[in-house]
Amino acid sequence: MLGYTASVLHSVEGVDILPLELGMRLVCTLMLSKDAEEAKNEVEKFVTEANEALLQRGAPSGKEKEASRITDWSLKGSELTVTIESGAYVRATAAVLRIKKELASRLGRKFKIGIRTLNIIRFEVIIPIAQKPAKDFAARLEALPEIQNVDTQEDSLHLIFNPFGESGLKENVTDRIISLAEEMLERKENTERKAGTEERRLPVIQQGSQKPIKFNKDPVEIALELGWIKEFPAKGQWIYTTPYARLFELIKSMLVEEVATKLGFEPFMLPKLIPFEVMKKMPGYLDDIPEGMFYVCPPPRDPEAFTQFKELFRVRKKVPTNELRKVLKEPTYVLSPAQCEPFWQFYGHETVRAENLPFKHYDCSGWTYRWEGGGAEGLTRVQEFQRIELTYLGIPDQIVNIRDSIVDKCVQVADKLLELEWRVTAATPFYLRQAEVPANTSDSRNVSAYDLEIYMPYRGPRETAEWLEVAGCFVHKTRFIYSFRVREAKGHEIWTGCTGLGLSRWVAAFLAEHGFNKDDWPKNIGESFGDFKLPKMVMWPKR
Repeated sequence: MLGYTASVLHSVEGVDILPLELGMRLVCTLMLSKDAEEAKNEVEKFVTEANEALLQRGAPSGKEKEASRITDWSLKGSELTVTIESGAYVRATAAVLRIKKELASRLGRKFKIGIRTLNIIRFEVIIPIAQKPAKDFAARLEALPEIQNVDTQEDSLHLIFNPFGESGLKENVTDRIISLAEEMLERKENTERKAGTEERRLPVIQQGSQKPIKFNKDPVEIALELGWIKEFPAKGQWIYTTPYARLFELIKSMLVEEVATKLGFEPFMLPKLIPFEVMKKMPGYLDDIPEGMFYVCPPPRDPEAFTQFKELFRVRKKVPTNELRKVLKEPTYVLSPAQCEPFWQFYGHETVRAENLPFKHYDCSGWTYRWEGGGAEGLTRVQEFQRIELTYLGIPDQIVNIRDSIVDKCVQVADKLLELEWRVTAATPFYLRQAEVPANTSDSRNVSAYDLEIYMPYRGPRETAEWLEVAGCFVHKTRFIYSFRVREAKGHEIWTGCTGLGLSRWVAAFLAEHGFNKDDWPKNIGESFGDFKLPKMVMWPKR
């Protein structure tokens, strides 16, 4: 099947390997604790029985041909060599661990022979392809230390792995590399399929009434002129002055009271410096958008290490970054890009009881950071921003109901209290970006995410303008439960969800629709806003 011929002593009769959607061949050596010549008949019997039952277990009905089978084996002294071939079901990498466990039990019981080590000496995978991969496809895979060679043929991709040990099997590295290769192929096909076509708009689930347009300018321009914000040297960051800060606090207090408090959420205060140990468990971040995070390198606690750095800076009055690279340790943290990371770590490896659920908590204790690069834009897409992050853990119905209640409360704030023009769309979270929004959105259990969006008049007509997302309301199902290893005491299924209320975006949306004259604002906001005094300097503010 895979174009590889092994030199073996025993071929297994009655094994029919058919062309499959995904094909694997694995050759491994099992080092036994002593010469096992006396056990050869037992090994032969085991191989027959394993092909009939052990290696078929878990394959769907009708897919038995795609399960694993031992196709060759040889026994020489204390070294047993086994060849396993499989399709996508009961993969060869899973089968070899089953074989080791069961064979160790049988040989130990009958012959007092143990299995000391397991090593994979050759592992090959065939992946069918519909079209030629991208030019850098093979080079990117071969850059992985586990890959020996990548061979692209007309209708298939042939991966050959370097030899590895049992720990590599248990860590599922091979499966993740196969998934990566499949995703790279699928991403190219999706890109070519969508090229030249309009981006599909997300389905609108609810929409408020149109509001009169009082203001149609980009709020960042007016905010700069009036001194509500001031430029900071780094793009995507601002100094927010008294009037902005006062409006921010009003909207923040309103959302905390009307959404978090009224729905029974309790406050937490969370770290914003996230170690890799936590970040690697977050689905979709380090494995999907590592380019969107700020990485932190801790310095050594040794003033002498910075001697050259300090002297160069003193002389040149420029930051000697090359010298800094020599001193700093490797990056071990990121600045929080999601805000919810410590929540899931708080629950990690814990056991909960269904009768105590749901758990509902929120954090609004500081900044969130995302590297937008050249995509930073005005007040709406910044690299340092604030949010109210709500998280919820419970049984499935609780999680869906909580998420939907948050959507309703946010709509009330947008519509009644802030008098904004809004809509709710069904969306796909970024960590599920290969998935499609379900065709049937009438049952909210089918919808992974709802986005609350606000119309921004300066961006053009309602029908074609890009609306601003101010709240993303998610149901994760079991994704975070598995990733952080949370369990329910009696084995009940539990889900998680989270909602990010982008405070910085709520303020930008308010100013985009209502402008900067508080007489044009909703009465409750204008009366609470009060008067303010800015420091006046020769060149600032502009007016």
